[in-house]
Amino acid sequence: MPDKDASTPRVFLIRHGETEWSMSGQYTGKTDIPLTSHGEEQVASTAKFMYGPGRLIDPAKVAKVFVSPRKRAVRTYELLSGSKEGFETTESLAEWDYGQYEGMKTKAIRELRKSHGLDQDREWDIWRDGCEDGEYVSYLSLQKLISTSKNKK
Repeated sequence: MPDKDASTPRVFLIRHGETEWSMSGQYTGKTDIPLTSHGEEQVASTAKFMYGPGRLIDPAKVAKVFVSPRKRAVRTYELLSGSKEGFETTESLAEWDYGQYEGMKTKAIRELRKSHGLDQDREWDIWRDGCEDGEYVSYLSLQKLISTSKNKK
């Protein structure tokens, strides 16, 4: 429930709607794929409850909007807000880099890793093991985005 008199900044993180790859279980990072029609419906449904005057996200009270530059994220913002303006894209919010695992499913990744001599005694876990030629959880941080946000007026 929105607090009309809140002076403390609030941050909302909204995940994009469904894509072909999220539907099939493929890891999607840097590949720039659009939302499915169902993904667009998901966002439109969310917007009805979350975005608008008197709702959780009241546009009159929004100071800054940052969006990943990926098509799926930009389209999510457009559908949520009903606008193609009023936001800034930043790589700080882009999906992480899955490296060699981009577009693959978990089972195929585990097989690939075993063929590379990895995970012989346990199954691959993205949160623990990261991605070959990609990013690891320890690389992920919103610190840069938070600094950027604080310094922009």
